[in-house]
Amino acid sequence: MFAMNRKFEIHMHSSFSDGEFSPKELVCIAQQNGVSTLSLTDHDTFKGCSELLQAAESANIYSFPGIEITVNHRGRTLHLLAYFKSLDSVLPELLAKVEDMRGQRDQRMLELINRIDAVVPDRFRGMITFDNVRKAAEGVVARPHLAREMARLKIVPTSNDAFDRYLVKHNVEKKNLDIEEVIQLILASRGIPVLAHPGERQYSLYDPESKNNYPDVEKALAELCSFGLKGLECVYPYHEKMGMVGFYLDLAGKLGLIPTGSRDFHGFNISQRTDMLGTTKMDDTFLLRFQELWG
Repeated sequence: MFAMNRKFEIHMHSSFSDGEFSPKELVCIAQQNGVSTLSLTDHDTFKGCSELLQAAESANIYSFPGIEITVNHRGRTLHLLAYFKSLDSVLPELLAKVEDMRGQRDQRMLELINRIDAVVPDRFRGMITFDNVRKAAEGVVARPHLAREMARLKIVPTSNDAFDRYLVKHNVEKKNLDIEEVIQLILASRGIPVLAHPGERQYSLYDPESKNNYPDVEKALAELCSFGLKGLECVYPYHEKMGMVGFYLDLAGKLGLIPTGSRDFHGFNISQRTDMLGTTKMDDTFLLRFQELWG
């Protein structure tokens, strides 16, 4: 069903979370780039999946629903990707958990706005409102929406400056779901849980600042495999930059995990040109294994 040398993007974000483009726009970009397989993995929401699936079908692009869920593992915040054959297979319990995460994101944003309001120059105090930040988001509210609002108000020159000056230092962490519980719900929904960007420093297993180095990654992954983890995102921009793709591919092989890869496409929000979507160098082996698990 799937051929080699095709282009894939199975980790990307739309305006329903912290991406720049709508699901339909992502499909148009994929079509322009000759991408043949897509999955939308917005943060903690399935809201944009139906739009993407319909647009992809019209464009003759193979697609399947996905999500990126923020989870907790031994006090660390990780990102867990999940891929499904169809939205119909997602259990109501998992949908409810995800919807609850959306409510937590709203509360987190209110707290973050209060923190930022207390540290911006006096002339900008009281200018940032939750309603205006919410208007920039079609789905879950995320820090990029606040960053864009701060740039619009000219508190900072650009969204990137908002992160550099305020949003990292004054971030508000939310209570995340336990990774073992989420993996079990994904498996019960006939989904495929894949650990996102395990070596990207933030939201990952590898973090030398917290004394989590490469030997610790394998130990943690082995535990996650015992929970039912099925895949590992090995081919990833930061892994490529650090020359560690081979390390993660070897780990995936050793632990029997499906190796995947992506650009983690958000758009210009994180300085990604549209021609980057679908440029991950990988074959279709992961997709064949997905199909086997889906049955």
